[in-house]
Amino acid sequence: MPTNSAVAGRPANGTIAFVALFGVALPIAALLFESITGMCRQIFFDPLPTPIHFALYATIPLANVRLLLALRRGAALPPRWALLHAFSAGVAVFYSLVFLPISPIAAFAVIALGIGLLGLSPMFAVACVVFSRKALRAGSGQSPGKLWQGIALAFLVLLVIDAPSTMTRIGMQMAASDSAEIRLRGIRLLRKVGDEDLMLRLCYRQGAQATDLLGTLFTSQAEADPQRARTVFYQVTGTVFNSRPAPVHRSMREWERTFDDGQGNADVGQRVNDVALAASRMDGSIDANAALGYLEWTMEFHNKSPSQQEGRAEVVLPPGGVVSRATLWIDGEEREAGFGARAQVREAYAKVVSKNRDPLLVTTAGHDRILVQLFPIPPSGDMKIRLGITIPLVTQGQQAMHLRLPAFSERNFDLAPDLRHAVWFESAAPLKGSPGLRAQAGPRGIFAVRGELAEPLPAHPMHTVWVPGARPAALAWSTDEKGGDGKNVVQEVSEATAIPPQRVAIVIDGSASMLQRKHQLLEALASFPRNIEMAVVFAGDETPSLFLHDGTNSLLTRQYIGKLDFAGGRDNSEALGMAWDWAAMSSRGAIVWIHGAQPLASQSTGALQQRLERRASQVALYDLAVERGPNVIAQQLEGASAVASFGNLAEDLGKLFAQWAPGARRTVLLRERRSGGGMPQSSQTSQHLVRLWAANEVAAMSAASSRKADAVSLAVRYQLVTPVTGAVVLETREQYKDAGLEPVPPGSVPTIPEPETWAMILVATLMLAWHRRLRPQ
Repeated sequence: MPTNSAVAGRPANGTIAFVALFGVALPIAALLFESITGMCRQIFFDPLPTPIHFALYATIPLANVRLLLALRRGAALPPRWALLHAFSAGVAVFYSLVFLPISPIAAFAVIALGIGLLGLSPMFAVACVVFSRKALRAGSGQSPGKLWQGIALAFLVLLVIDAPSTMTRIGMQMAASDSAEIRLRGIRLLRKVGDEDLMLRLCYRQGAQATDLLGTLFTSQAEADPQRARTVFYQVTGTVFNSRPAPVHRSMREWERTFDDGQGNADVGQRVNDVALAASRMDGSIDANAALGYLEWTMEFHNKSPSQQEGRAEVVLPPGGVVSRATLWIDGEEREAGFGARAQVREAYAKVVSKNRDPLLVTTAGHDRILVQLFPIPPSGDMKIRLGITIPLVTQGQQAMHLRLPAFSERNFDLAPDLRHAVWFESAAPLKGSPGLRAQAGPRGIFAVRGELAEPLPAHPMHTVWVPGARPAALAWSTDEKGGDGKNVVQEVSEATAIPPQRVAIVIDGSASMLQRKHQLLEALASFPRNIEMAVVFAGDETPSLFLHDGTNSLLTRQYIGKLDFAGGRDNSEALGMAWDWAAMSSRGAIVWIHGAQPLASQSTGALQQRLERRASQVALYDLAVERGPNVIAQQLEGASAVASFGNLAEDLGKLFAQWAPGARRTVLLRERRSGGGMPQSSQTSQHLVRLWAANEVAAMSAASSRKADAVSLAVRYQLVTPVTGAVVLETREQYKDAGLEPVPPGSVPTIPEPETWAMILVATLMLAWHRRLRPQ
């Protein structure tokens, strides 16, 4: 006759099978399925956002395996295993509550899609707890411990782990409020306790992200709208979301993992997985006598994903630089771009992108910036482009003439780990470059600098090539081959006395990027000319404040700046408007804007644009960016003068202030078209001088709405990318014809001079030097 324990143990046979299937096998299958596919994460939320969550959920099958062993033996659970089983029960209850809203969907989807596995797994685990504890009590006579203590401990652990996520969601909800006061409180809360990884994931369209029980109660507009989340991310961290690698997106479907919601848009947008700049070279030439240079930047992109991708980047050009050539390799052949009105080339690009063909688009993105878009980078394939940039050398101040190499300010692709820009510049005059570039003499007296350079970090200055000891010749000229009337473009150099402003408003960006530069800022203001009025306008979280500088007691200004709080990212448009109002009280006002990235645009930006358009010459705007990044404000403002940054804010401002000192002189380069004839051959230079003249003319025409059509016509004729024109490479002549465009004839594009050309330039330089030597003093 069976003992009582054996009789009591018989019902455990069905319980054992139930626990084995729904308490061990199903939780393990659910963990593996979600870890591999991430399907629940994509559609609903991420139930396993961290390894800790994975380990906590894994306690369910682990505890149930030990429970099965006890049930089969009719033995009691050891105290520690009993506590673990109670704890795992708490984990199952917690996840059951989280999954409760989607449990009906999970029930229907479990067979069709597999998504129901994880959704139903914790609920079945709770049922296993009930049955198994009864069976254990009946089989061994053991009371399996205090269940509620284990559940309470599990809830406490999960709530503590998810506290940063919960607080982040509360802050995101506040930051999306219609009340400015609540928004500010939300931003400040996120700066203190926000989870930056979660905020970054919300910047990407990857489905809802709530993983914590309380967090599900705090979904907000910022979670549903990636654009709003990107704004909040910048306001909290002070960095642009796409300056960081895209979060890993687990998916069993590759097109979802690499989906790009910004494809074809007129901005850079989100980072794209698996696309990288694989190779880069910059070949250039410099004509020191004409104070100009030309650079060709060749880039090759690689896409290791199984789907087509678009590459997008915003590039900071050398000051005054203009794109005069764009090419794309199609089927191994280099194809030239067609130039047309800005809207015309963008429409042509969008039409071809929709058909998955091969276009390249280049347009301006503000002063000295361009937006480059290329599509499609083929799956597991490459795409190669080339940009030609005509550049005026910087001649102001006591520095040697120089040009800055272009650099990315924003991009949606990665850089290959070993990427270096292969740089090679040549000139008839000696050159030197940034660290990493080696100066050398070439054949026939040609000088060069070359080397390999890493892409500079946003807070680091752009790489530079100098022409030490050289000054521009008094006269340089070139035949205008596209004018059709035999005229020349002539450049004359003269010196003039600088006219300083009467009052200057210093606008200081309150973003975190300025924090490390506070000391340099204080050092620079000590050299501010005492004969000029100055005010400091600080762009913080709240209404900007204006502080009047006392030239006789700079200590007060230093104390004011010393107390300023730099945090997160701040919109500077309202502060710039206040500065303009104060500076405009003088007939010669100026604004010096010192700032980091500015990806936000507000209503104040439009009001500032109106001020600058209606009184363009009344207040000069000097734009000094301490780091490269998107600048939406500058894109909408014309006429700003970029102040070169060499990495030390005190030195950069000191050079600017020196130009306003009494008796300061400045170099003036005047370019104009004149009738041909009578020009000395020794002063002749390349067609790039003509392009620089045309770029200046287009800028002047564009300022008047009545002349914009003329500006477009002029820019297209001289093959320039300007605020009113762009360049696009299409695949076939039919596509050009449909768009009303004409590709540039290959023989009319600028190129890097060959050695024979350099020899002619060298002879001209020697003749000019001999002429100066013989000229009476």
